[in-house]
Amino acid sequence: MSHHLTNIDKPRKLNSLVYTTQCTPNGLVLQVGNRNSVMTTTDDADISPFRREKRQQIQAAAQRLFLANGYKRTSMEAIRAEAGVSKPTLYTHYADKEALFADVVRLAFNHIGIEHFPFMAGQTLPIQTRAELRMVLVAFVTRAMQQMMQSDYLAILRIAIGEMPHFPQLIDIFRQNGPARGLAIAGQFFALAHQQGLIRIADTEVVARLFIGPMASYVLTEGLLHVGEPRLPEQARIEAHVDLFLHAVC
Repeated sequence: MSHHLTNIDKPRKLNSLVYTTQCTPNGLVLQVGNRNSVMTTTDDADISPFRREKRQQIQAAAQRLFLANGYKRTSMEAIRAEAGVSKPTLYTHYADKEALFADVVRLAFNHIGIEHFPFMAGQTLPIQTRAELRMVLVAFVTRAMQQMMQSDYLAILRIAIGEMPHFPQLIDIFRQNGPARGLAIAGQFFALAHQQGLIRIADTEVVARLFIGPMASYVLTEGLLHVGEPRLPEQARIEAHVDLFLHAVC
């Protein structure tokens, strides 16, 4: 999972639509709109810079230790020492190890790019045509595949899956902060797309699963179950998946 990427997507324009994405140490930023309407979203909480810095120290330390030692063998005391913070500071941010692991999973999903979807903070999407919708979806899938196929992200998945039999509570933590959250966000996006006549299928949960399914299959077969470096799908294959998806739902 990369926390040091900045300005990794140049502004794109189609007709009057301007689409810009940026991954920063504080989370993903998306701007999409036209000269008169640009919406922005970030994953950063509304907290002071000092508290934000401490939280990021804790998150980074927890991620390193979870990746190195697994969930069971990582203690809150070890995380505190690795982060270089006091015990009160650690527990001010996270009540227990489960809450901290949940945040690591949530951040992993944020860096996939799933947070691109909440740019529809209002009641409408700044997208008017199928061509514009295609552009946004291709950009999202391209970014998401790049992030999901990173070794650290795959390692987090393996830890969560491997520890679930010993810590059943991790199943719900992983599901709620990962797949279920992603499906809900995508569902909200496609619900607005349906309301605006961009897609014809009203069952937005089905639409969301249809959209996310191909990406999950690549993560499984070319990432988690692949020996060696993960294999990213070619750009032409990504665009073909998006075109098939749009053909099915538009």
